[in-house]
Amino acid sequence: QFLGDRPAIVVFYASWCGPCCKEMPHMKKLEEELENKDVVFVSVSCDTDVDAWKRKVKELGLEGYQLLDKNNTLGDALNVKGVPFYLIYDKYGNLHTYDARRPSSGRVLKELLEGLK
Repeated sequence: QFLGDRPAIVVFYASWCGPCCKEMPHMKKLEEELENKDVVFVSVSCDTDVDAWKRKVKELGLEGYQLLDKNNTLGDALNVKGVPFYLIYDKYGNLHTYDARRPSSGRVLKELLEGLK
């Protein structure tokens, strides 16, 4: 319910995943540049080591909603296939895009999110 009738981008990642960590600065930049400030950013780590996850969140300066899916329960329920993995939800909570483009892919993701007002 924390989404509050707002669209969301949900990223599944892991602290040990090189490509995941390389995408995080692009994700932060996307969040800063996004004209639709009502988009909720949710990061879900599949780390099993809680301390490693906390260190990576601090190291990367991650903000917003930071969740830990230690047993991959949420990832399995949402059919997440590997990391990094991006899901886009509309403001009604419906899945809009499964396996969305990465933030480093250019304007495609930004334009998609801006269109979900």
